[in-house]
Amino acid sequence: MPASVLSSVVADTIWEMNRPVWFSGVRLRARTTVIRLEDGGLLIHSPAPPTVALTEELRALGAVRWLVVPNCFHHLGTPAASAQYPEAKVVAPASAAGRNPALRVDVDIRDPGFVDQVSELDALPLAGVPFLDETVLYHRPTRTLLGADLALSACARDHWTWRWAARITGCYGRLRVPPDVRKKLPDKPATARSLQAILARPIERLVIAHADVIDHGAGDQLAEAWRIEGVEA
Repeated sequence: MPASVLSSVVADTIWEMNRPVWFSGVRLRARTTVIRLEDGGLLIHSPAPPTVALTEELRALGAVRWLVVPNCFHHLGTPAASAQYPEAKVVAPASAAGRNPALRVDVDIRDPGFVDQVSELDALPLAGVPFLDETVLYHRPTRTLLGADLALSACARDHWTWRWAARITGCYGRLRVPPDVRKKLPDKPATARSLQAILARPIERLVIAHADVIDHGAGDQLAEAWRIEGVEA
């Protein structure tokens, strides 16, 4: 039997897949996450370009209703995904649309109307970091915080280029703020306030784009990563 494309994170509710991407000369693992909502529909976070195998597995899980671009970088797979699922609404920040003319945006990710329609989610902007323009999602039923470049980490399973760079930048084996974000924090007090709002949720796991799923001490690790950059949450 062929290997499954999606791996379970929370039984019958959250799945993830990784694909390799090159960024700034290193090969990272980039994560796409799928949430089955209470109405049975699927929300895809950081959509990957749809393959035959992925499309078949998603069809077995439910109808794709939402495609979420979490920040101004994680948009590349969404145009192909929205072509595959034309009925799905694309949720993204305006900054992502400005970077990608092929990206159709139906709902701004900070529009309260989005979470009004997806009531089990909170949308929490990461203020003071315009370089990312990121909004994280908190899934209340599973206490899962879902982000993209909020933080990152490398481990032995990563490509040698990222392992090498991660050791130099302090991201190997520990959660840290991405190196390209560290010098682009113009309003640390605003970032601290938004992190306080994020970390006020009871977080059982952290699912981000470029690290293993963290299901032990996720909130403490995230707070420590930003504290090192002078942001006290």
